[in-house]
Formats: sequence, structure tokens, C-alpha cells
Amino acid sequence: MHLTEDENRTLESALAPYEDTEPVRRMASYTQHGTVSTLDHCKSVAQLSLWICRRLHLRVNTNALLVGALLHDFYLYDWHGSGWRHSYLHPERARANAVAQFGVDEPTQHVIRCHMWPLGITHVPTTKEAIVVNIADKIVSLRETVLMRRERK
Repeated sequence: MHLTEDENRTLESALAPYEDTEPVRRMASYTQHGTVSTLDHCKSVAQLSLWICRRLHLRVNTNALLVGALLHDFYLYDWHGSGWRHSYLHPERARANAVAQFGVDEPTQHVIRCHMWPLGITHVPTTKEAIVVNIADKIVSLRETVLMRRERK
């Protein structure tokens, strides 16, 4: 999956104001899956989300899509050893952090809140942006957990 130059500019333009902040840079210090940092995971989800939308010619709120993807795991703690509850609780923590740090709008909050569906059964994605990020997160997570392990062997 490769983005065009225009798509890369769109991605960089939307994410730069967030990536240049200390709280988002801190995401690089937490491991998400395998050896992948939370920040790299979220950037991969944003990239794939944009790629999906552009290839399917979906009309979306690009800012909500990309910022929601970048901040979908903005919970800012090491989840390893926190047990099964993390899977259910971290979307709300990430959403609250995104609101507190950046004042993100409701469409972006919806993307963050719903990214764990169907595991987070009470937060069903109802917008194209939330559905795409939900799917992209599953694909990227699968690659980081299963396929990258195979590649290392």
C-alpha cells in the first residue's frame, strides 16, 4: 500500500500539528503490538484509513478520519499487564485525552470512541470515518501481531 504524493501531503498536513506535541510524541515510548510503538501503530492506521477512502472514492471528513486515527490509542500508558479491561476502557481514555489536550470535535471523538467495535459493543461506528478507522485498525493490528512475527522467524 503506497500513498500518492498528494495523499502524503494530505496526511502530513493533517497530522503535523499533533505529531509535534509532547503528548503525542510520548506515544512512541509505549509498545502497542510486538515491537511496534503506539505512535507508529496509530500512524499506520491513519495511512491505511486514507488509502482506503481514496481507493474507494469515499467522501469523508478527512480531518476527523486522520486525527481520529492518530489519536485512537491516545491513552498514554503501558497497557501490558493491565488485563482484559484495557480493551474495553482505553477508547474512552483516549477520547478524553484527545479532548483535554486538543479539544477535538465530536466527529473525531466518535472515531476514537468506536475503534474497538465489536469488542466495545456499546460504541457502534455510525460514520464512514469511524467505520474505516475501525477496519484499518483491525488490519494493522493483525499485521503487527501475526504477520510481523512470521516475518521475524
